[in-house]
Formats: sequence, structure tokens, C-alpha cells
Amino acid sequence: MIKVVKVERIKLTIMRLSHFVIVLCCGLVAACNSVSDELKFPFSKTVIQELMPLQGITYPLVMDVKHPFLIVQNMERSDSILHVYDLTNYELKSAFGRTGRGPGEFGFIQLYQTPFPDIFIGDVNTNVIYRFGINDEGESTLIGTIESKYEKNHSIAGAAFIDDSLYVLADALYMPGSNLDLLSLQGEAVLKTKPYRNPDIMDPEKDVGLGYVCANENRIVLYYVYKKQVDFMDADFNLIKSVKFKYDYPTTVADEDWRDRKRSYDFCYLGKRYLYALFFGKSLREHRTQSFRGAFLEIFDLDGNPVAEYYLDGITPDNFVVDEETFSLYGISYDNAEIVDSLLVYRLKGLL
Repeated sequence: MIKVVKVERIKLTIMRLSHFVIVLCCGLVAACNSVSDELKFPFSKTVIQELMPLQGITYPLVMDVKHPFLIVQNMERSDSILHVYDLTNYELKSAFGRTGRGPGEFGFIQLYQTPFPDIFIGDVNTNVIYRFGINDEGESTLIGTIESKYEKNHSIAGAAFIDDSLYVLADALYMPGSNLDLLSLQGEAVLKTKPYRNPDIMDPEKDVGLGYVCANENRIVLYYVYKKQVDFMDADFNLIKSVKFKYDYPTTVADEDWRDRKRSYDFCYLGKRYLYALFFGKSLREHRTQSFRGAFLEIFDLDGNPVAEYYLDGITPDNFVVDEETFSLYGISYDNAEIVDSLLVYRLKGLL
């Protein structure tokens, strides 16, 4: 009789443990896919716009930061496409890159925002990646080149680099699709793919599931244009956390004017320490009516946990980088007559 009682108690204990494990697993799944009105940023602050004057540039397009230097790609000059600035005094240190087909010249180039100390530039027309080192004086030296072996043309347009070979694409400019693709510069085929939006909608801009990607050595981040959602993955597309806010986004965008579509995350920058997500919460038409102002910068750690929220009291950048040594945001505003030959600057005070 005693043995029977002991056996029954053991069975009951196992059942309770099994129930606990199931509840725990469900909790972990819920944590990895958090949907909440209650998701709050522990720190909020308003930051005032400053300006950084540029020398010799009329139309900055994109930037990358290699502390203490800022590299700015210019669209209006063919004799010096890339300018290097010292962020300690805003002095122009060097300029390089010419448009053309001769030695040392580029066709249609893209400056990549990477976590590496070197500068990565891609010639989209030739699928060639150029890697430049930068010395203490802000002068660049070509380290080497590598041509992407992936069979499709323009396969490096929109690349988000994980390391000096691996990169990920999502709805690249010349290759729209419904997947995230992991590629290598040395490989001829896609290494791994992950579906993320509706494959039946050919035009990505007409899909409410449209997203863009950024990456570093440890993380791939997919942020959505219409949904208020950010997916944090490791370098193999394994989901770490999907941060989802309840948000009144459009259920369809197929028949609407793109300027009237309410947008959520319009641009994100992934540093070594944080993700910096620019939240719009309005249409582009409303944004321009309000003189390009009134956006929030949401900051998450690399596991998707909210860290801080900043209201940008000034012009909203269309594209930006963050110097994580000083936590200074440097932004570009396209087609805005309020600023000429300058960059936007916001000091993200309070970040550690």
C-alpha cells in the first residue's frame, strides 16, 4: 500500500512538473512574440535639432560613421563622391571617388552602413564591392575588391552586411521578392531564405507586410513600413523577438496614393549596441504639411527590449547614422529648403 501511494505521488509530481514546463514554454513563446499596448520605453526625452555644416557637398545621399569620422556620399558631384569629416570639429579631411569607367572610377555606387572599421562601397552596375581603410588623418586607402558571384544583376543593391562576406537582402531595389535572402559574396546561390510577406503581391510598396532589413555581426533586424513591428533575428534567421505594438496601420495599400498611406517605421539604423528606429505614425503628405517635423526615435537593445524614446524637436531625418561613442545622431533630409549644405544633428542624451 505504501508503494502504491509513493507511485501515485511520483505520478502527480511528474504531472505538475509537466504542466509547469508547458506553462513556462508558452510564456517564453509569448515573450518572443510580444504584442502590447503596455510596452513602454523606460526613458523618454525631447532633443533639439542642431546643424552640421558641410563643405563642398550639395546633395548628401547616405552616410556611414567610423568614429571619429563621418563618411558622406554625395549625389551632385562626379569628381569627389565621398567626403570624410572629422566629427570632433566638422572639418573636411579628405574626398575620394570619381564617376566613370576608368581605373579607380565608379559607376553607380552605394555606401553601406556597416559595423566594421573599414568603408564598404558597392558598384551596383558591376556587382563589385570595394573595401577602403581609413587612417588617423581621415585619408582612405583601397584594401581590396571582390565581385559578387550571385547570378542576378544588381544583387548587392540594398545589401545589409553581417560580415565582410555575408549579407542579407529584403526587397532589393532591382530584385523585389517576398523573402529575406542570406547570400555570400563568394557564392553563386542563396544560402538561406526566409519568407516574410505576401508572395502574391508583386509590388512590395503595395503590401502591408513590406519591411526593410539592417544587420551587424550578431543580429538581423527586419522593420516594417506599415505595421508597428520589429523582428530581431540572429545571423541564421532564427527569431529572437518580434516586438509588436498595437497600431492602426492600413489593412490595404493597393489602391491608395502612396503619399497618403500611414507609415510606421520609415528608417532604422543598427549599431553595435542598439537599434535606432524612426517612427513616423503618419503619411508622407501629413509629414510634409507639418514642415517635415514631429517624429520619434525609438531605441531597443539587440534582444528587442525597449531602452529609450526621443522626440526629435526639429526636422525629421530621412536617413541617419548614430555615432555610438558620443551617442550623436547625424541625419539627412532630402528636398528640404530649410537646410542647405548641412546635416541634422541630435544629441541622444541619457543613453549609456
